[in-house]
Amino acid sequence: MTTRSDGYNRLSIFGHWISAILIVALFLTHEGDRGGIKYFVHVSFGAVAGLFLMWRVWHRARAGMTNKPDQPALLNLVSQIVMWGLLAATVVVVITGYLLPWTRGAPLDVLGLFDIPSPIAAHYGFHEFVEEVHDVSGHAFLPLVGLHIVGALKHAFWDRDGIAARMFKPVSGGK
Repeated sequence: MTTRSDGYNRLSIFGHWISAILIVALFLTHEGDRGGIKYFVHVSFGAVAGLFLMWRVWHRARAGMTNKPDQPALLNLVSQIVMWGLLAATVVVVITGYLLPWTRGAPLDVLGLFDIPSPIAAHYGFHEFVEEVHDVSGHAFLPLVGLHIVGALKHAFWDRDGIAARMFKPVSGGK
């Protein structure tokens, strides 16, 4: 099968939208008291969602990006920075999310069904560092997603070049 560079396949589109939904849901539940329902949903749901999100990053890195649109080089550079920034923030948030309970010496609770024991000893200083990195990288989604949406709207309504439509209409052999 040949790979087309002008669009995305069904799997990539599915991964994009499910990732967007998961990231929004996790962001909306990130502030909560330890032991509260929001905290439980964020940690437990995040433990499962993290596996999908890591697959999504791997899939996008493996498949590559589509062809750059016909626009100024600076806009293509900003687009690449935003896309790789979103992928990098996803990796950092997921990894630090898994590390957070473990750096406290606690197991990772997965939906209340089972625990994944900590592979590392508790370390308060490292925990504080991981917590800060998790928080900063999680909040990095706000400007990155904002720029991503502005870019999509630009292509949909200003340029009308079909770039934004690629995330709604799969192509055979797409990335």
